[in-house]
Amino acid sequence: MANCFRRPSMMVPAAPRSEDEILQPANLRSFTFTDLKKATRNFRPDSVLGEGCFGSVFKGWVDEASFAPASPRTGMPIAIKKLNQESFQIHKEWLVSVAQYQPFFLTQCQPIPIHS
Repeated sequence: MANCFRRPSMMVPAAPRSEDEILQPANLRSFTFTDLKKATRNFRPDSVLGEGCFGSVFKGWVDEASFAPASPRTGMPIAIKKLNQESFQIHKEWLVSVAQYQPFFLTQCQPIPIHS
């Protein structure tokens, strides 16, 4: 796996920010729930890539130019995390804690092929 994160001892927290600033970053594309349903084929069970403590991760597809939902195996594959309802508050708290280290988490990772 690519080295995406620095060791915690190497991280220096950024200045604290307001919750609104953390939860509404200006440079990210927002998607409607309808778009996410289309991209994942209505969150079909066969689209699940994995399960985590906050919810399931689904594989979806979007057009590379417009980011509109696309048919499977066309456009660009994406991963979409659908939060469990009960974990929303926990996830919100996690976002606040991660934001303290945000400059260190903005490292681009290259995919590594996995051979079965």
